[in-house]
Amino acid sequence: KSGTMLPPTLVSVLVAFLAATLGTLVLNNKFRQKLKTIVNAVKSRRQLDELAATSTRNYDNLPQVSAIFIHPIKSLRAVSLSETKFDEHGLKADRRLMIVRPIPRSASSYFVKKNKATHRFFTQRQSPSLATIEASEPVEITASGGDGEKKLIIKLSSSLLPQDEHVMINVHPEFTRQLPIRYQAGLWSDTVEVADLGDEVAEFVAKVTSRDDESYKDVRVVVILKSTVREVNERYCPDAARVGMLANLPQGGLTDGFPILVAAQAS
Repeated sequence: KSGTMLPPTLVSVLVAFLAATLGTLVLNNKFRQKLKTIVNAVKSRRQLDELAATSTRNYDNLPQVSAIFIHPIKSLRAVSLSETKFDEHGLKADRRLMIVRPIPRSASSYFVKKNKATHRFFTQRQSPSLATIEASEPVEITASGGDGEKKLIIKLSSSLLPQDEHVMINVHPEFTRQLPIRYQAGLWSDTVEVADLGDEVAEFVAKVTSRDDESYKDVRVVVILKSTVREVNERYCPDAARVGMLANLPQGGLTDGFPILVAAQAS
């Protein structure tokens, strides 16, 4: 009859059926898209290998790597290397640490979503004096004593401070993953979970940054965690640059956007 309603049980069944059908369509579409990405990555890598094999026949015309630089702490002085390796975040020891400042909080900010940025990255754009701070290449040492604890030490010094004034920080992954204070740090359009490395290094950096502006005394030094995932922008990632058999996006650590920056000395 006109206006007759379906039994509630039948309505529930129809809703469940429609939801399952829609879910299957979405999953199938994602699966097809992922499969297409994997196939494109394999094809692109093969083409790249073929191009490399052809290019090696004429060594004189091949581009040469003249220098390798890393920044152990983002926006501080670069460190020159003769060789390097890669890990899950790009060039090993490159920009795993950075300097941040807290974002002023309003009363309403206490009710925002969990991954909202609490701090913002801080660079030489705001404080040119950061260019005077030298962060050494991380050096692994084994602590004396029975436990044989391994440390990964970065030494910070500045030409604006007395020569004997420096600070050592431990950035070994086993140590940093246990650091209790965590922030959500804004880095361009991304929000990244980082761990605070403590007051000693923050106070050292603040002695330098406060020369540019007294308000810069609130700087903190943070490190990206080994477990943190920060993928590059898919829009700008070539198929051949995708990682592994599943063609995942590479990660960028705390770089501006990509694991490696290649600069040419000649056009």
